[in-house]
Amino acid sequence: MIFINLQIFNFIIVKFSRVVSIVFILLASWQAKGQKRDAAYYFQKGEDAMDAQNHKTALAHFNECLRIDPYYMEAYYSRAQVRESLGDSKDALTDFSIYLEAKPQNTDALFSRAMLRYQYKQWAVAREDFLKLLSAPPGETKSIFFAPDKEGGTAISSMQSNMTSTLLNYLGMVDTKLKSYKSAIHFLDSAIKLDPKNAELYVNRGWAHQEKLDTIQATADYQKSLALNPEGSLARHNLASLSAKKGNLKEGEKLLTEAIERSPEYPHFHVARAINYTAQGDYPKALLDYNAAIQLDLTDPETWMRRGLVKEKLKDLNGALADYTQSIKLKDDNEKVWLHRGDLMMQLNRMKDAIEDYSIAITHQPEYGIAYYHRGIAKQRSGNLKEACEDLKQAQSLKVKVDEKSLALSCK
Repeated sequence: MIFINLQIFNFIIVKFSRVVSIVFILLASWQAKGQKRDAAYYFQKGEDAMDAQNHKTALAHFNECLRIDPYYMEAYYSRAQVRESLGDSKDALTDFSIYLEAKPQNTDALFSRAMLRYQYKQWAVAREDFLKLLSAPPGETKSIFFAPDKEGGTAISSMQSNMTSTLLNYLGMVDTKLKSYKSAIHFLDSAIKLDPKNAELYVNRGWAHQEKLDTIQATADYQKSLALNPEGSLARHNLASLSAKKGNLKEGEKLLTEAIERSPEYPHFHVARAINYTAQGDYPKALLDYNAAIQLDLTDPETWMRRGLVKEKLKDLNGALADYTQSIKLKDDNEKVWLHRGDLMMQLNRMKDAIEDYSIAITHQPEYGIAYYHRGIAKQRSGNLKEACEDLKQAQSLKVKVDEKSLALSCK
C-alpha cells in the first residue's frame, strides 16, 4: 500500500494549477497579439464602432486596418463614410475615389462621390459620376441619402428608390454651372416629366433660363414653383433678382423680405436685399442686412467687401478699412477689393499705401484701367509726376476716360 504525504500532494496540485494558468495566459496573449496583427480584426472593430455612432473610434480602427493592409478596399469605403460624418469631406472624397478604382460598380459610393464633387464645385467630374449613375442598373443598397430640396424641405431617398429625377436634376444644375444651358434645360425638362409636382425642379430650370438670359421662361418657372409651394423662398429670391434687373426695386425688396421671413438662415437672401437697399440709396438698411449676412457666414469675402462700400457711404472709414482688410484675408486675389481699399487710403491721405494697393490690383489684373488711373492720381498727389503721367496714359490706352486737367498737370 502506497502512502502519499498530503502536504507534498497539495504542493504538487498548486504547482500544476499555476502552470496551467500560465499556459492559458500565454495562449490568450498569443491569440490577442495575433488578432492585433489581423487587418480584418480592426475592420470589424471599426464597423462595430460605426454602428454605435462612435465615429472617432471607428476612424482610428479603420486607419489601423489600412496601416496593416493598404489593399483592404472595404475599409476605404467605411472610412470615407466615417470621415464624411466627422465633416472631413476632402479626405472622404479621396477614400471614395480609391475604393471606386477597385469597385466601380458600387452605386452607393459613386453617388456619395458625385455629391462631394458637386459640393466642391468640381462640375465636370461630378457630371461624369451622375451620368454613370443614370445608366447604372438598380442594385442592392444599404445607404439612405438626404437629397437637398431648397423649396420643400429635405427628401429622403435611396439608390433602391427611383433616383432618376434626382440625378437629372443634378445634371441640370451642373450643366447650368458649365454654361451648357440647352443641355441643362433638357435634363430638367426630363426631371419635371418624372416629378411634375417638385417645386425645386422649376426653380432650377428657371435658373438655367435666367442664366441663358431668357427672363420670360425664367419668370414662368419661378411662378410655377410658387404655385406648387407658396412658401418657397428661393423662387421669391430669384424673382426679386429679375425685378431688380428691370428696375423694379420696390417689388424686388418686397419679394426679398418675404423670402427672408420664410428662410432667415440664408445669408445670400440678406445680401440680395442689402444690394437692393444700396441701389435705392438706403445705406442704413443695407448695413443691417450685411451685418445679418456676416453673422450667418463669416467666410464670404464678397460680403465683407460690399459692407465696406456701404460703410464708406456712411462715412465710417475705419470700419470700411477693417472690412476691406478682412475681405483680402479671405481672398487676396480679388483686384476689386484692392482698388476699393486703395481709394479709401486716398481718402485717408495715405498715398503710399494707396499706391501699393493699386499696384497689387494691377498685378492681379494687368489690364485694370481704372487702377492705373487711380494710381496715377495718387502718384500725382505724391509729387511723382513722371510716373503719374505714365499711369494716366496707360489708363487712356485701356479705354478709361481720363481727366484732361490731371493729364496736363502730370505730363507737362
